[in-house]
Amino acid sequence: MKYALSALALISSGLLLSGCGSSSSSESSVDISIPFIAVAGSEPIECGETITGLGLGNTDAKIADFRLFVHDIKLITDQDIEIPVSLDANQHSQNSDIALLDFRDKVEVDGDTSEVCAENNTLNSAANPNFNDTIEGTVTVDSTYTISHIQFTLGVPFNLNHQDQSGAIEPLRNPGLATGMHWNWQNGYKFTAFDVRPVGGVSRPSDNAWSSAKWNIHLGSTGCTVGTSDLGNGVDPETCPAPNRPVVTLPLGAINWNEAAIEIDYSELVSMSNIAEDNGNAPGCMSGGTDPECEEIFERFGLPWGNNDAEEQEVFSVIER
Repeated sequence: MKYALSALALISSGLLLSGCGSSSSSESSVDISIPFIAVAGSEPIECGETITGLGLGNTDAKIADFRLFVHDIKLITDQDIEIPVSLDANQHSQNSDIALLDFRDKVEVDGDTSEVCAENNTLNSAANPNFNDTIEGTVTVDSTYTISHIQFTLGVPFNLNHQDQSGAIEPLRNPGLATGMHWNWQNGYKFTAFDVRPVGGVSRPSDNAWSSAKWNIHLGSTGCTVGTSDLGNGVDPETCPAPNRPVVTLPLGAINWNEAAIEIDYSELVSMSNIAEDNGNAPGCMSGGTDPECEEIFERFGLPWGNNDAEEQEVFSVIER
């Protein structure tokens, strides 16, 4: 079973737990770089490339979108002391509160139009300027501590999830970096956009006339009672019954924190799903409480669903670089 670590490979300016602090103190302010690696088993997540043998149907697919928000990143010591990581607000795709990881590496350019992560790459393909697989920040650590875990929360914090998106600070602005990462749950955001194009499309056994080109995984808060129009009329947002923000705590084990990377494994996420079929509601899982595709997806994310209690997540793990 993979360790639940959603996120952090830490690099501290070439030092272990020493930094630019005073020599008379055991505390230091340390630069941290947190790389994420998106894979499907042994295959890297790349635009235009076919991923083979996914899920129960052993289905081949290409990614259409692969993005996620993370926040509240912490280092945890072997004595359960939590040390917050301060995000560098000057870095691309993050502010002081949240980071957007974007694994769409290609843009297909056709005249004056462009498509991010097109189904097929051509000679006109260019690098996606919004690609981001690393979080940058600082943390104040005590050299006498032993860092044993990394922790983060997947999603957008409540206080940022229900605000005007057009005036939001990047990476939450829509239109902007958050384009395509929003929906109408209290004017909120998709916490993940893991969308694939299965080879042969998606069918529905109960409806021969139904089909979809994509099978999607959109995690986000649901059951929200205050709608978009209410917010526009000045009504305060209320906590949604299903916030769906998993807290991922990953043990480092024998890996040194400055030699670690965070792996996101899509094949593990859909290992109990058939991405070539859909049995109702939106194609794939869009966090609906009655969506039959969500039970297995929520289990893999470590979230409760219906009458099912949360189990250990299976999507994120720590690997050695």
